[in-house]
Amino acid sequence: MTPQIMRILKKLYRADNYEYDRERSVSIYSESILSEKERDMLEQYGWSANDIVYFANHDDILQKLLSLKDNTALSQKRCIESFIAGVGGSYPRGRSVLSAWHKLNTLSLHRYDEQGHFACCWVCQGHDEPLFENGAYFQYCLYLGHAYTSQPHYAYLNLKHLVNAPAVQPTVQDVQTFSTLLDLLRNAPEDETPGQFEKRLTSDKILSGDKYTKRGILDSLASVGVIPNPFLTLTPYSWTDFGDIASSEDRLSNTKGRSDMEMPWAGWRGSLKPNEEIMTELFGDYL
Repeated sequence: MTPQIMRILKKLYRADNYEYDRERSVSIYSESILSEKERDMLEQYGWSANDIVYFANHDDILQKLLSLKDNTALSQKRCIESFIAGVGGSYPRGRSVLSAWHKLNTLSLHRYDEQGHFACCWVCQGHDEPLFENGAYFQYCLYLGHAYTSQPHYAYLNLKHLVNAPAVQPTVQDVQTFSTLLDLLRNAPEDETPGQFEKRLTSDKILSGDKYTKRGILDSLASVGVIPNPFLTLTPYSWTDFGDIASSEDRLSNTKGRSDMEMPWAGWRGSLKPNEEIMTELFGDYL
């Protein structure tokens, strides 16, 4: 993604340049705001302003996602490198790739299972009604560096685009930034909370982006077990149901369902040092 294309996309996806399609519950952006030259540049780049993707239901989402499972363009190595480059800042789009890769490789086909107060699937957090998503706008948000790590249809849209996107290599600076982040976790005060760590991370100016961008990175590391929590054992190669993870928030003394910070990252404390074994297994070639 070139800086020139990003400037055009920022103009296209302005907050006042869309009409809301109520029937499909999706925003449609108008290319009329762009000059002819800008429209031509997007066409040459292969970018469609409104790529509307339809998901029929919960099962359709899973089938679409898992259809990518054996794609060689989505190897562990490629996804790890994208994530490190995302954390480091040279490739902001990579920040959500680790979470998407984890879903692709550990989530299995299952029936929609709504339990308790969760108005979604207990297993995967997906929904079971027709869904339209503006895939082009979603990709734009990823290229800005926004973190989308929850819904399985986000993982599908993320990885489907990645299949045809050029592979990236993390820079030396990316690797250094990533290593610095891990060292901050290793050397955290014993009683440090997630909120305090986020404030320290912001004050140290190690990562770019807002607090939600940084939280997305930390939550991705927590979801694969690099950042541990006191209630659940999470790993890169096993799936833990969304409902089990979310329900454990009730056992936290700092949130109890009243915070915008969620498990598994919300369960971390400074005394819970990073899992060095998982860290080496996933990132050892780059640290």
